[in-house]
Amino acid sequence: MKYRLIALVLLLCLPWGVCAYADQPRQNAILELTSIDGFYVDDVGNRESYSYHVPQINADTPAAKEINVEIAESFGKRVETQLGYMEGGYSLWSWHTNWEAYWNGSQVFLLITADDNSDRTEYGAFGYDFETGKRMTNAMILDQKGISEEQYLEKLREATTVLFDELYIPIPEGVKTELTHDSLLEDTLGWLSADRPIYLNRFGEIETWVAIATPAGAGRYDHLLAPFSVSADKTYAISLVGDTDLVESCPESAKAGETVTVLTYDVTDGDKKISVSGADGTSVDWFEYQFVMPDHDVEVRVEFIGNGLA
Repeated sequence: MKYRLIALVLLLCLPWGVCAYADQPRQNAILELTSIDGFYVDDVGNRESYSYHVPQINADTPAAKEINVEIAESFGKRVETQLGYMEGGYSLWSWHTNWEAYWNGSQVFLLITADDNSDRTEYGAFGYDFETGKRMTNAMILDQKGISEEQYLEKLREATTVLFDELYIPIPEGVKTELTHDSLLEDTLGWLSADRPIYLNRFGEIETWVAIATPAGAGRYDHLLAPFSVSADKTYAISLVGDTDLVESCPESAKAGETVTVLTYDVTDGDKKISVSGADGTSVDWFEYQFVMPDHDVEVRVEFIGNGLA
């Protein structure tokens, strides 16, 4: 089974605003309709591990119920079919269905992926705002980003063209076919639509997937196109709070999408903890902490944690 994840970074130089929802409890916010893993041998001896996980949004609102029904009707039934095949000893055509959740404040975006035995991957994306109780539509996401549909489609066409050229394998000489690089690219671009679901990753970047035309196999395969990075002329404020005397240097502002580096002093009688509101960061080493600037103001909190030996 082959899996391919194509990452392509684009710059959309437009800002957006996100409502803060740091207190939203994320534990148990997403439940699972199906959660099963195992190893299966069919009646002709095919052996493979399987993993089926289908998410559901844990909220009692019409929007959440609508999303849950759609997930159950598509990915849930897909899994039910495979489980039925297992009961009969038949060969499976899909071995894995899994999901990831990306949080942006009160908004959660679910990306569901499911494979099949012809090397294709089916994708599904669903967005929900726990604060408003509404479903996050493409139009709402683009409006939140300050991006018009025309701008989005223009960038989407550019990114898809680049991806197509990266994946294209020239048709061998002597093979009789009317298919050419240009005709396959034309088909690929013709399938693009503003209606295909988009979602925001944990950095607030737009992601989606596109169908790429091929001269063989299924004729078209979906590939993730990720992400549409946000980089704005506008800068956003960075405020230091907590034990700020532990900080050697930290920028006062940055553009969305930029990597921000926070340098700290050594601590000999304890430890230090650094966190950023509305962004995930990582410690590069004992003195250096980095995060990707979201497109809103943030607070960098530094806390001293004593070892109790003083």
